[in-house]
Amino acid sequence: MPAVLVMPFENHSKVAGADWISEACPEVLSQRMSSPKVYVIGRDDRVFAFDRAGVPAAVRPSRATTFRVAEQMGADYVVLGSYEVTDSTFQVTAQLLDVKGLKLHPAIQSRGSLADFVDLQTGVAWQLLHEMPRPPLGIQQQFVKTASPIRLDAFENYVRGVVNTSSQSKIHYFKEALRLNPNYWVAALQLGKVYYDNHEYEQAAVWLSKVPKDDAAAGEATFLLGMSEYYRGNLDRSYTAFNSLVTRLPLTEVYNNLGVVDARRGRHSAATDYFSKAVAADPSDPDYRFNYALALFKSGDSTAAARQLREELQHRPTDAEAKSLLDMINRGVTPPSSTSTAGIGGQTRIPIERIKRNYDETSYRQLQMEINNLSQQRPPK
Repeated sequence: MPAVLVMPFENHSKVAGADWISEACPEVLSQRMSSPKVYVIGRDDRVFAFDRAGVPAAVRPSRATTFRVAEQMGADYVVLGSYEVTDSTFQVTAQLLDVKGLKLHPAIQSRGSLADFVDLQTGVAWQLLHEMPRPPLGIQQQFVKTASPIRLDAFENYVRGVVNTSSQSKIHYFKEALRLNPNYWVAALQLGKVYYDNHEYEQAAVWLSKVPKDDAAAGEATFLLGMSEYYRGNLDRSYTAFNSLVTRLPLTEVYNNLGVVDARRGRHSAATDYFSKAVAADPSDPDYRFNYALALFKSGDSTAAARQLREELQHRPTDAEAKSLLDMINRGVTPPSSTSTAGIGGQTRIPIERIKRNYDETSYRQLQMEINNLSQQRPPK
């Protein structure tokens, strides 16, 4: 399954106010090109990769830098492009760069009314997909017609919110997008994320809970809802959110966080089971092993806890909490009978469980796509 990196398009317009289209182009193309046959790298991953390469989001990288970063990200193709807005007319040019084949495909051009921006970009997406292996079936007109509609004025506000660096400006644009389109759930997700990043967890929960469970944004929204309720101290609501997510997406970080919530609720046996699943799914993550060891220690199995801590310290030798807990076990210290983290023997305090703040649905989806593609390629027995 090819991985595609879509870069912001260059603005060749002489009119003011057209800069937002630079990020609007990859936003539409990413939505239209993504499928079980094509993995499109998200904007956050792209911005993070270029930032690590020393290229801030506001700076346009050279083609050589783009190629180098695309290679590092494992991209098979890069979409490059430019656009020009003249009065109410929109013209776009896009090219597909084959990273591994070192080939720049011929330019694709489209022109029309700015009001038809989304349909024009959808047509460009269809043409780009036909430059790649396993293109979509059917004709371009049908591809454009069946694509999910996007209201342009709400979309413009959404994009302006995405690219803005001010929290207050982001909130303004996302709220305006939702005013224009109350069912614009990806904008509700982004608004909830702004409040979450600002530690305004009550407002975050309000907006994140609005995203329907069958929407494409539901996974991340539910995860952040669980985190928001956790930080608000609403452990039952936090558990409900994480549990509803893990039944649809068995992500390792969600198993871990269910364990953390159950440990705080005093459900130690259930917490141990969740941490065990997290370790089984990702044995190299030190936090999962630490939490599992802590749960085993609290349940009275110090031998198994020590074994997990020694494994954990092989991956993270500098973990002071793990060393301290292992030292406690080696000295024969036993856990308190309550769920409190009060001092043991009047001096030592046992640590608390570590919650995971990252949410990586993209990697999970990509892995599932690869597994499904492999299973479809196997000849019948």
